[in-house]
Order: sequence, then structure tokens, then C-alpha cells
Amino acid sequence: MSRSSKRERGTAALEFVGAFPCLLLAGMIALQFGLVGWATVSTNDAAKAAARAASLGRNPTTAAKEALPGSLAPLSVTGSKLSGGYSYTVEVKVPSVLPMIDFGSIRRTVDMPTAP
Repeated sequence: MSRSSKRERGTAALEFVGAFPCLLLAGMIALQFGLVGWATVSTNDAAKAAARAASLGRNPTTAAKEALPGSLAPLSVTGSKLSGGYSYTVEVKVPSVLPMIDFGSIRRTVDMPTAP
């Protein structure tokens, strides 16, 4: 081996060690954005299920809980009767990649006409 190749031998490992925290942070940020999107879609589905259940004369809170995936639970399920149907709002805490960081909650409202 030449002298220059001996000196460059650990360069790739050193570059990897330097870049790894950045790659890890980028991955965690991407995962967090995915969790926020998933929670938003799930919350909207739960609000839709609650409003539909109310329009059909069923229990909207139970419908919202059943519509959410197992790891999400509603913080609140509120609703009201409108002139032509029901409006329901579901609020869910945003899951976090790092439990020590609180990303707040997501609230979605859906209006559903009364079933004929």
C-alpha cells in the first residue's frame, strides 16, 4: 500500500460518522411529517364516522372511537344538529417520534346531511 492510500483509509468511515446524525435527523423529520399526515386523515375519518352515526341515530362517540386506529384515541368528540343534518368535530393528539416533544392536537369537523 502506498502512503497516500494508508492516510485515506479511514476517511469514508469518518465521513459516515459525520453525516450519520444529519441523515438520522432527516429521517426522523420525514417520519414525523408522515405521522402528522396519518393522524390528520384518521381524525377526519373519525369525524366523518361520528357525523354519519349521528345522522343515522347511532352513538357518534362510539363511531369516532371505532374509526380511529388503535394507537389514536379521541381527546374530544363534539357535535351539534344543523338544520339539514349534523356537524361533528373530533380532536386527536398528534403522535410524536420523540415523546418529549409535544406537537399538539388535530381537530377536524365534518358536516353530514340527515339520512332520508
